[in-house]
Amino acid sequence: MEPLRGPRLLMEPLRGHGLLPFLSPVLPSPCGPLSVYECPLEPAFIQKRNERERQRVRCVNQGFARLRGHLPGRGSERRLSKVETLRAAIKYIQHLQGLVQREGGALPVGPSTST
Repeated sequence: MEPLRGPRLLMEPLRGHGLLPFLSPVLPSPCGPLSVYECPLEPAFIQKRNERERQRVRCVNQGFARLRGHLPGRGSERRLSKVETLRAAIKYIQHLQGLVQREGGALPVGPSTST
């Protein structure tokens, strides 16, 4: 089989010849059965960048989980979304501020600074 040349190359992309063989839908992927995160053809800096992003997302999710743990009254209900968690935290903080104001500021708010 002779390689396609000129306009026929564009007209017959499924014959397995072309300028970009790895992008052909007929040929196997250059990464094979590996996961997206394990493609050996991906430059190391991209793999490191992606790993940093996954770590950042894990850290953010852990922060939201900790915040959910500090909110009252969420026992057996479904887990709150991130937006719902932030809204509930705002309401709870406002509630606590109201309690402090009603008590005339007599409640300690932070660590004691007295000797």
